[in-house]
Amino acid sequence: MRLASALPVALFLSLSPARAQVLEVAGSSTVAKSIVEPSQAKLREATGIELKMLSVGTGKGMQMLFDGKVKVAAVSASLDEAVDDAKKAGSVAAPAGLKLHTLLTDQLVPIVHNDNPVKELSREQLRGLLSGKLQNWKEVGGPDLAVLVVTGAPGSGTRGVLEKQLLAGQAFASGAKELRTSAAELAEVARDKAAIGYVGSGTAESAKGKIKELKAPAVSRPLGLVTVGEPTPEVRKVLDYLLSTEAKKLFLQ
Repeated sequence: MRLASALPVALFLSLSPARAQVLEVAGSSTVAKSIVEPSQAKLREATGIELKMLSVGTGKGMQMLFDGKVKVAAVSASLDEAVDDAKKAGSVAAPAGLKLHTLLTDQLVPIVHNDNPVKELSREQLRGLLSGKLQNWKEVGGPDLAVLVVTGAPGSGTRGVLEKQLLAGQAFASGAKELRTSAAELAEVARDKAAIGYVGSGTAESAKGKIKELKAPAVSRPLGLVTVGEPTPEVRKVLDYLLSTEAKKLFLQ
């Protein structure tokens, strides 16, 4: 014990594991669930950088990037759609030089409660349910239950993609339940037999057994990180790892 206590402080510091550099990323909870969480440990080992994910939604994440509060935003939409989501979250104008670094192309899938007997829906049926035109599950071959639409809050990347690709400009049902994260949407659909929601395929796969995924027309969107101009050196290191074959094997998709 005397020998150990006599060792120079510098030696103890050299024997301690290096503390990771923290990089804050704000935005899509889908990116957090499908990309950041499953690759976090390996990314830290490979780069010495730990991602601190702020799951505030695509629009809010872009707004924080515009305001200089973070160096990178996580988005679950195309760049144009992500900028639109930022406007819905309150941003007035986007800076020049925005760059989307796509990490994964994600399929969006409709989900319902496990007890819902419906197995497949057409694009028209989905549009009717999400917009509120169809208000009871019996209208699409389901039980006699009033439909509860579950979606992200305005500024959500997933919601923005659905509004553009599926609803074709129509609004979500006036009584839709708006939730902040995809995890909250999963929990609500798993709890309520009348609910229908839409999440990324990787997110749905992570909740297999708790919810049921329906067969439906394809809706896809990119998942990625956005920077203003070229990435900083630390962001570049993160991107290089997340674009590697090793990292892609870890993603939920």
